[in-house]
Amino acid sequence: MNEFNTLERRAALLTMQGTQQATIHAGMFMQALAAHQAGNDKLANFYVERFPPELRKAYDAWMAQKPFENPNADPHPFVPKLYVTPGTREAAEATAKAADSQQEARKAGNISGQYLANTVLFATVLFFASASGKFEQRRVRVVAFAFAVAVFVFAVVRTLMFPR
Repeated sequence: MNEFNTLERRAALLTMQGTQQATIHAGMFMQALAAHQAGNDKLANFYVERFPPELRKAYDAWMAQKPFENPNADPHPFVPKLYVTPGTREAAEATAKAADSQQEARKAGNISGQYLANTVLFATVLFFASASGKFEQRRVRVVAFAFAVAVFVFAVVRTLMFPR
């Protein structure tokens, strides 16, 4: 469960960092677009030259569609086929690993619960085996001891059926 929690936190952190980077990228793109629309190509190029690689790749692919002339061009470079939010792949991998860890932890928890239940059964056997000798009536002693033997056999069979 600790591994699951660690991986879940890592996935959340990667997602948050990716969202923050995408927000910055969108801001840079909007500034470059505003400069372009204002006819200030020097300022537009200033922003475009400073785009991070993932944004520059998406921007170049978007510009290749001639968005200012082509009505069928994508509305912006942040569509999934052009731009991938940073950290998305790593966050998905961490989430998948977290799910695997959680499943393993649940299996281990179930097995430990079964072992604990068997410990209680063996303690019950000891109680009834010990108590059977304390009863005055023979019939009650035999029934208590038979119950202890039956629970013992049941607990042994359960123990043998546990996964290894």
